[in-house]
Amino acid sequence: MVELNGTLLIQILNFIILCAILGHYCYKPIIKILDDRANRIKNDLDSAAKSRDDAAKLKESYEAQLSEAQVKANEIVSKAVKEAEVQAQAQIQAAHEAIEKEKEAATKQIERERKDALDDLKSQFAAISCDIAAKIISTNMTPDINDRLINESIAKLDAQKAGK
Repeated sequence: MVELNGTLLIQILNFIILCAILGHYCYKPIIKILDDRANRIKNDLDSAAKSRDDAAKLKESYEAQLSEAQVKANEIVSKAVKEAEVQAQAQIQAAHEAIEKEKEAATKQIERERKDALDDLKSQFAAISCDIAAKIISTNMTPDINDRLINESIAKLDAQKAGK
């Protein structure tokens, strides 16, 4: 059993004093350090949460800008393709028009050359016909008679040609 004597009371008193001294000099500073650490950790967590939220907002902003840039890039590409198609169509149209003009010019040139050849052929035919006729008639023909015979021969040729 435990005896109650003065030593026990002194030891209890020493223990209480020791607890008070330790509480005042050790326990309070340790509690203060732990509270400061807990506050610092809480502040760090709050700061990290705020940074994470800011990063998420920034990420959303960048993604929105990126999607907007992609839309604009697609619009630019689409616009460039449409302009290229329009230019290609214009060039094709211009080429068709140039070909048509060249075709018309070639047709007109062919018609002129054909007319010139026919006129030349008519004049040669008329000259040969007059020579033959002069030899057959054996008379000298005057230029007026020669022109009249040429015109009559040409008129007959044109009439025959129109009849075909």
